[in-house]
Amino acid sequence: MKEFNVNCSKAFDHYIALDKHERVPLPVMVHLVFCPVCRAAVRQMAAAETLLSRPLSVQLTKSNLSDDPVLSAALDTIAAAGLSYPVRDPVAKRVSLLRWFLVGILLAGGFALFPFTSSGIWMQIEFGNAFVVPFYILCGCAVTAYGGLFVGTNIDLFVKRFKTLKTGF
Repeated sequence: MKEFNVNCSKAFDHYIALDKHERVPLPVMVHLVFCPVCRAAVRQMAAAETLLSRPLSVQLTKSNLSDDPVLSAALDTIAAAGLSYPVRDPVAKRVSLLRWFLVGILLAGGFALFPFTSSGIWMQIEFGNAFVVPFYILCGCAVTAYGGLFVGTNIDLFVKRFKTLKTGF
């Protein structure tokens, strides 16, 4: 196995320090995109965490508890007091790709069609190039920022896609 270099160990330390479901910082995410060793280690840790957390997600019932009356009475008291909570799977707060694409098309289409609206025509007549150049710079910056947000929030999709293209499957 390839040894970690200094950048790998720093990135890996930052990743290990994160809480569960905490957003991965951009420098660590970029490192994971370009470092197959760290990416594989993170995948192995995620698979191990998933595997190890399965037994903990089982709801306790009287049928899978021991026949200890003290334990049963304690659990009944906790449940009666309302201090037990149901086990729920974490909900991934993701926006579907269809919504990303629709909003991106609406954004780009709105910028493309705005100069042809009555407001756009009036602004071009009144301000001329003083309107057109800043408007196109604003459009370019907005579409670039939107594309960056899309890639940044869906980086796992792109990593999987590049891996699939690289291996040929």
